[in-house]
Amino acid sequence: MTGIPADGFTRYLRPHEMEAELKQLTTTYPALATLEQIGASGEGRPLWAVTLTNSAIGAAGDKPALYIDGNHHAGEVTSEMVCLYTIWQLLTGYGQDAAITDLLDRYTFYVRPIVSPDGVEFYLTTPYTLRSTPQPYPHADRAPGLHPEDIDGDGVIAQMRIADPAGEWRVSDGDPRLLVRRREDERGGTYYRLYTEGQVVHDPADGPLDTAAITNAPAYWGLDFNRAYPHNWQPEYRQSGAGPYPLYPAETRAGVDFVLDHPNIAAIVNYHTTGGFCFVLPSSRAPSEYPHDDLSGDYRLLSRKFSELTDQPLFQSYTEVTKTARFGSMMDWAYNQHGIFGWVPELWDMWGAAGVERRGEEFARFFGGRSEADQLRLLAWNDSALKGQGFIPWREFEHPQLGPVELGGWTYKFTTQNAPHAYLREICERHANWTAYLARTLPLLTIAETTVEPFGDDARLRRITVRVRNDGFLPTNLSKQALVTKSARLVEVTLTVTGATIVDGAARQRLGHLPGRSVGAVPTWQAPTPALSSGEARWIIRLDDDRPTDDAASAEVTASSPKAGVARETIRLTDTY
Repeated sequence: MTGIPADGFTRYLRPHEMEAELKQLTTTYPALATLEQIGASGEGRPLWAVTLTNSAIGAAGDKPALYIDGNHHAGEVTSEMVCLYTIWQLLTGYGQDAAITDLLDRYTFYVRPIVSPDGVEFYLTTPYTLRSTPQPYPHADRAPGLHPEDIDGDGVIAQMRIADPAGEWRVSDGDPRLLVRRREDERGGTYYRLYTEGQVVHDPADGPLDTAAITNAPAYWGLDFNRAYPHNWQPEYRQSGAGPYPLYPAETRAGVDFVLDHPNIAAIVNYHTTGGFCFVLPSSRAPSEYPHDDLSGDYRLLSRKFSELTDQPLFQSYTEVTKTARFGSMMDWAYNQHGIFGWVPELWDMWGAAGVERRGEEFARFFGGRSEADQLRLLAWNDSALKGQGFIPWREFEHPQLGPVELGGWTYKFTTQNAPHAYLREICERHANWTAYLARTLPLLTIAETTVEPFGDDARLRRITVRVRNDGFLPTNLSKQALVTKSARLVEVTLTVTGATIVDGAARQRLGHLPGRSVGAVPTWQAPTPALSSGEARWIIRLDDDRPTDDAASAEVTASSPKAGVARETIRLTDTY
């Protein structure tokens, strides 16, 4: 093993380091893991995907699969490490942990730790933040306004404050380092304007720079991979970052092709980073617009399990109060066009780490401004848990454009946006446990029973009955949306005989869709209704007269469903049972 598992997952990896880890892991465990390049990034870096399953028991494509990825957004590097940890835990736990062994025997995991390697490389090697990739978008030139910049050359883009009697900020009464909002009726104190550390793009033809009227410029690297997927994609004026057309980034096209090339993918998890919650479906329209109750049934139950296992809340991606949609997300595409349930966990909760309670709050409040008391608690957490590394003391600095300013305040990359290194492993463990749970809920075909019995007066005739069962929680069609889009294929059972001939019954029979154990709760006065999770196929066969021995007559039964896997059994036709 290379260094990252050994040092406890306590640092973030550049793309070439992640590649080395993936190659080492897949080389060490060749029977359980394979590494595949599925494309190239805009700058030519390889896009890697890892397939995890026990190939000795069955091919990866013959098992129901969970797809996991990270780093759609360049700066959300906590996600790459959760993906790597998931791979590492499954491989090192196989044969040591019964639950993990069972997972790789029965299911397949497809993991893409870094969707945007160009963005991750840029993020981890420069002071800058960006959305997905270091490609200027939507304009090649920097727009007028304030752009984040490491003005003092300390390697960090922090904050910048300028004294101004009209400023909106004042020094906290609880700690002189902290700036809080000026009270509505407050006058007569020392006040500040607060900015991101940066430089102003200004055209001298517009006259002198008005330092009291500085506005933030639009993001220079604003392309957003998770707004570029081909369901309900919207142009830039309606959905920022979406790109000039759907699947414009090669990285998103590679993801769509991968999902379509692997029809056994039955659930999708797109890891993101900031906030400490999980976005759930729907993403681009209200639940009431769907002609079914998918999102209030099985999906809600599985989502609640996320909260139980991670201690983080759920928020609907489509905000109904403001009718705010998130167009063009991978989760929205997978569900609306293919009926595949998806989740978008935002892994890191800075406020929760500091002990600030936020349960039961609406999304706007959960993600919005905090009280002075909460901010003081956050600063105290920085002092004790981070040894002060998340907050830079204010110091005077002569800005080349703005004159005297003070630089300092909160850092962003590994305080707000990503987990500080000391918190990383615990986050990895929690979320790997949730995806393990999620895999165990996928539909799973088994051949529950086979019978061979004499039929009629002809001693050569046999009747074969095969019962196929869905042993998973979810139905073989996954969702009602998959039925709406006609993307759910039926369960099929195929009989192939040797030393015999099928005389009645199609060699390939369709059993329809099989429910799993996802039976909804019923009122106490109503009798429970068990799920009809199995179906039967029947054939009449005649043994050949010219078979060399009795043992030469056999049949291969294959039950298959793209989302529920493949089950096979060989039966002897000369035996009856």
